[in-house]
Amino acid sequence: MAAIHVKRDSFFACFKPRLSQLFYHKLVKVGNKPRPPSDKDSVSGPGKIDISKWRKMDSRSLGITRVMVPSSPYTLLKILRSRGFEAYLVGGCVRDLLLNRPPKDFDVITTADLNQIKKQFHRCIIVGRRFPICRVHIKGSVIEVSSFKTLAKDSEEKEKFLVSQMPRGCDKVDLNLWKNSMHRDFTVNSLFFDPLNYKIYDYNNGMKDILELKLRTLVPAHVSFTEDCARILRGLRIAARLGLSFSKDIESAIHKHASSILSLSTFRIMMEMDYMLSYGAAESSLRLLHRFHILKILLPIQAAYISRQTTGPKQRTMMLMKLFSHMDELVSCDQPSTCCLWIGLLAFHQALLNGPQHPFIVLTFGCVLYHQSWVDGLRFARKYCQPLLSFDPETSDPFEFISDDEVAKKVTMLARRVINSIDVLVDIDTLHKTMSKFSGFTCRGLVFVSKNSAHSAAQLFHVLAHKVETYDKGRSSFEMNHQLLGKGDALETRFALGKIIMNTMGCTVNIDNHLGPPENVHFTPSNSCLQKANAKSSTSQKQNAYTEEKVEDIEILSTSGLKTEGPTSNSKKKKLNTKSSNIKKKNAAIDKEIKDIAATDHSIGKPEEMRVSDSPTQELMTTPEPCLHNGNHNRNEKLPSQLEAQNANEKVNVAAEVEVDQSTTKEQSVNRKEKWKHVSPLSSLFK
Repeated sequence: MAAIHVKRDSFFACFKPRLSQLFYHKLVKVGNKPRPPSDKDSVSGPGKIDISKWRKMDSRSLGITRVMVPSSPYTLLKILRSRGFEAYLVGGCVRDLLLNRPPKDFDVITTADLNQIKKQFHRCIIVGRRFPICRVHIKGSVIEVSSFKTLAKDSEEKEKFLVSQMPRGCDKVDLNLWKNSMHRDFTVNSLFFDPLNYKIYDYNNGMKDILELKLRTLVPAHVSFTEDCARILRGLRIAARLGLSFSKDIESAIHKHASSILSLSTFRIMMEMDYMLSYGAAESSLRLLHRFHILKILLPIQAAYISRQTTGPKQRTMMLMKLFSHMDELVSCDQPSTCCLWIGLLAFHQALLNGPQHPFIVLTFGCVLYHQSWVDGLRFARKYCQPLLSFDPETSDPFEFISDDEVAKKVTMLARRVINSIDVLVDIDTLHKTMSKFSGFTCRGLVFVSKNSAHSAAQLFHVLAHKVETYDKGRSSFEMNHQLLGKGDALETRFALGKIIMNTMGCTVNIDNHLGPPENVHFTPSNSCLQKANAKSSTSQKQNAYTEEKVEDIEILSTSGLKTEGPTSNSKKKKLNTKSSNIKKKNAAIDKEIKDIAATDHSIGKPEEMRVSDSPTQELMTTPEPCLHNGNHNRNEKLPSQLEAQNANEKVNVAAEVEVDQSTTKEQSVNRKEKWKHVSPLSSLFK
């Protein structure tokens, strides 16, 4: 009987993993029927978790140290640790550090719940419905902090299943980290990094997938995309930015669940599209969206255009892809733009499809935006002697010569068409009307661009749509100010648009930090630009000095005014002052603690460590750049082209100064790149 009992146990043991899998897929329903899992693309099937594959690596062996983490997330981690909570960096920032790329942002996860997090920081708000998180303002940055205790809605059953599958012999730390990693979208985003102890935690072979440039889901792709269809857009974005390949399981799941994107809110779609197009991977993102037939859902006109350009006997150069390729050269993860830039490019291209223009008109349009002056832009376009590129169907047949008045009329008309083309992105009726010109292509009727974003993009072209001959804002510096571009500054966004259009038409302005005309063209800004800028600079300085005097006077009056008021007002003021002083003391105590922790980030006695403020990421973010507001500039600022001396007796050797500036900028960019080259390859871990 004993032998029979053992045999019966072994018989049921063969079916135990299969029964466990069926139980799991009853908890996570796919459509109406449970779908069997795929061992190929699942990190570890239910009941088959192998602890031997879990890795806890010393980050310094990979060249990743504290200096690569900015001071704001590092200080936040130390504050949470000092309160007795566990805290780690998680997600894409760890992935990007392993790939030797500056992360877009740094996300933190902690054992504290959301209310406990909020108590630690006086500038903290809880946002999100399905998966709430804390947005903490600290040291000039906003850090998103999530909690191990927070579960997304409809995830409780999955959490119970994961607990039942947890292998024995694991401590509480590994349990929390592993369970949270299994709730994430892709293996490359399931890594944790503890910069205080130099530890990287990998429970799902995420580092190996990064090494092999593979994108894999934590559970079968069909299940993962059913849980959250936004993962489709996120996966395409990550693959476009990092050049990752898809498994067959993910490809088939994307094709099958592509239409589920329509169930997302327009705000979520806009956020994902902005991440795709504003961070240096716009062209590759558009190609992937078109490959998986998602572009015809989100941007049907652009999808129809690409389909027409790529079909037929010969492949034609796509101006749309050229525009976004040159935009990718200007922006990156650590220096992004706002959505106004890519909305403006889409509208500009749509205007050319509706009414093709001569290449010279297109070039002049870009030159005026670039120089921010009609006279200077037209003069530059006239002096450009090299042949311009032509695109079909965006540009028309060439002609010999056109007068300045005719150029102004055509540029104005083009600007008005660009403004009208923005309506296609926000109005469903206009979208359907435009799509009727593309026979054979369907339109789902989805518009996701907000009216506020569309209005901001339209404002970029209003300066050319009304009396363009009088446009004379002037550009005091031809160096891109990425800080202003990331904030959506209109002048800087126009400057970027102009540069992208000029590069697309073959008028190659320098792609390095210092921009300027081609080598065979010499352009000198007019004296009026210099005089206006100097006048504005002196005026602003006087206003600042006057404002400072007024502030001092107000402070003196506020301190002396308490003695002359009556007893009633004094009692009220005392109560208000008591409350405000208590709040100030509390905030001051928190700020002091933050400063103390930031000041003691690194011990002097450890030679292998550096201060957080010396990190390469911080240098990329905080490098001072010339700030241009409404045409104002410093008196010591020099133009990149020929600069005329303010006094007739002074003569400046401009060419020599430009060479020195360019060489200095190139040296700085080389030094930044060298600081990221010390990261060791991941291949050493998997030999």
